[in-house]
Amino acid sequence: MYLDTSYNSTSTVLTNIYTSFLETATKMWTYAKCLPVGKQPGTKLLIKTITDLIEMAYVLIKSKGKNKKNEGYQCGVKKAQLEYLALNSFRNVLRKRQSKYGKVIAWLDDQLMDLKAKGADGLSRMSGLVSSNVR
Repeated sequence: MYLDTSYNSTSTVLTNIYTSFLETATKMWTYAKCLPVGKQPGTKLLIKTITDLIEMAYVLIKSKGKNKKNEGYQCGVKKAQLEYLALNSFRNVLRKRQSKYGKVIAWLDDQLMDLKAKGADGLSRMSGLVSSNVR
């Protein structure tokens, strides 16, 4: 029901996805902060984790519709939209800690620029959603 665009408006589903990614990004940062300095995840691991999370999230929201128990379920969210929300959520959490995450933030910025350059549908309308939900 949380991600079902036949039950909720697309705007509500996008907000739900964004707040979930914000919570995930905050928990990742909190967990990393609690680790000793030598065991904190590096740039490569963080980038791989964010990339894998985006892929897994997209597969999960689309696969729900294939399960016969979820009859009528549909999620009209496009991969570019999900990616935009995920990248922005991690960027918004990590930019408050720029000294440790500068390279990750630069990568996030590059990914966002690439998405915009591809002209992905609906991203310009989503900027208000992202800025209005910053914690």
